[in-house]
Amino acid sequence: MRSSLYIFLFLLILVACKKNETKPPEITITSPLSTDSFYVADSIKLDVTIEDVNLQSYKIILSNAFTRVIYFKEEGLTDSTFFSINKNIFIDVAADTSVLLNVLGLDKNGNTGNANVTFKLKK
Repeated sequence: MRSSLYIFLFLLILVACKKNETKPPEITITSPLSTDSFYVADSIKLDVTIEDVNLQSYKIILSNAFTRVIYFKEEGLTDSTFFSINKNIFIDVAADTSVLLNVLGLDKNGNTGNANVTFKLKK
């Protein structure tokens, strides 16, 4: 009887001491690609997915690749394992510019996934 109690307590402690997963969210940028070039009058199609078992939040930033001036920023919370964004963005610049798209995904265990792409924007 006593050994059964010890086995039960051991199993209970083993289950209660669940390790946090350490895998960061997986981010896929389908559009834009690094070979893409857009005119200012065109919209830039953002097509991004973020996947993680414990996904908590995301951040999307479009900025000048050299000066880091931010043209567009979106962040939010999610309680899903899969987050997708598919939208068109307009950016007004005074001259030809290299634009950096940076996408971050954060999970509940503090793991951060990151993906980025640089593309051209023409005046």
